[in-house]
Amino acid sequence: MNREKIMVVEDEWIVADQLCRILKGFGYRICSTASAGDEAIRNVKADSPDLILMDIVLKGKMDGIETAERINSQFNIPMIYMTAYTNQKYIERAKQTKPFSYLVKPFNQKELHANIEMALHRHLEDKEIKDHLDRLKRSYTGTTKAFSGAIELRGPNTLLGHHRRVAFIAHGIAKEMRLPDSSTEGLWLSAHIYDISLVNMPVEIVMGAGQLTGDSLTLYHQYPQLSYEILAAVDFPWPVADIVLQHRECIDGSGYPRGIKGEYILIEARILAVAIAVEDLTSLQIFRKAFPLKQALDQIIAHCGSKYDPDVVDACLRLFNEKGYRLT
Repeated sequence: MNREKIMVVEDEWIVADQLCRILKGFGYRICSTASAGDEAIRNVKADSPDLILMDIVLKGKMDGIETAERINSQFNIPMIYMTAYTNQKYIERAKQTKPFSYLVKPFNQKELHANIEMALHRHLEDKEIKDHLDRLKRSYTGTTKAFSGAIELRGPNTLLGHHRRVAFIAHGIAKEMRLPDSSTEGLWLSAHIYDISLVNMPVEIVMGAGQLTGDSLTLYHQYPQLSYEILAAVDFPWPVADIVLQHRECIDGSGYPRGIKGEYILIEARILAVAIAVEDLTSLQIFRKAFPLKQALDQIIAHCGSKYDPDVVDACLRLFNEKGYRLT
């Protein structure tokens, strides 16, 4: 016996009553009914239905399509439209809300039952896939943080937590620039392992970063490429390897390892470059004292348009000067 909860949104009470009887005969639970959009939204919040049958024409200010838009902005619930209208304007608007299907009135019981079962099954599959991806992301994050701790033990920074602070700054800049969540997630992970290849580099080169010359500097400049080669073997759901490869590239093409410039550099890499600079400049290093935040930001401004993307620098400055961001 099916026990999924279905909400019926229908402005004609006779039709709604008949539909509820049919659904109960199929074995579903009717968690609530509504005849207007605002009532439907309240019921969704109170009852958490598994599926919504939404009439396109409703009483009140909102039609079914606008109601669906409001619900979709807050909840992940499959929806089936019911309509007696096949007007192309309605159909095009309705498509934007990504319903599972449309039922044109009058529809038969078999058609209704089949659509509900397919919608619920698809939603369950999507949820299982999302849960699996979430578990993978947690696994990637946990493993990555363990690696970042090992890297810091060999790095030039005198305090642990360097990668966490870089990730914190990068995440703030990404949010300020309104990057999609998927891009922000990939950037957060990349910030923890951007220098993973340093664990295989001679310790005297790693510890001397910032004061290297000649062959030692040339070898150090290979670390983004070496990190890329390590990370490219991992099937991340984000372009982590490419972000890491490009984070030392400069907006004017003077960076390394490949000398690419401008928008050929991934936006995540451009953000990571500025985040690393803020963290490095404000941290105590073996070869120098930490700079105050204002002095560090002044140095970044000085290289805006050469080393760093102006849009990223502007977002970083807003973060610290206007939004009250503080290094942790």
